Amino acid sequence: MYLVKEKINLGEILENIDFSSGKDGSIIVFTGVVRRDRKRNGTFVKKIFYDAYEPMAEKEIQKIVDEAKRNFKVDEIIVKHRIGYVDVGEISFLVIVLSPHREEGFNAIKFIIDEVKRKAPIWKKEILSNGEEIWKQTNNNNNEQ
Repeated sequence: MYLVKEKINLGEILENIDFSSGKDGSIIVFTGVVRRDRKRNGTFVKKIFYDAYEPMAEKEIQKIVDEAKRNFKVDEIIVKHRIGYVDVGEISFLVIVLSPHREEGFNAIKFIIDEVKRKAPIWKKEILSNGEEIWKQTNNNNNEQ
């Protein structure tokens, strides 16, 4: 399951990775964290609400992971994307790639991040400090909500 409603606990996820095989010399971690962006009107982002067409998003992310495994020399890929409300400072998107060498790991993680942003039907709405809510344009081909 790639979409999660609960907080993403990076430490717990890393603790559960089995490194005993000795074949992976590179563990690359990307965490997308909700920023406290300031807006022109003096308000700031308080939290973000992520919504998704969940069955399709799960399938799209699985396709992306499968393609990354085919195209890059990687042994394990972990992807987690929050849905629901995510507060400033919390992880909203996590990708971990284990590979024998760093170059393949970096290439794979960039590919995964870019493709999830482009293809997965996941939308975000900023909740501002003044209570205003703004749906943000996504990078994929789906229309903004």
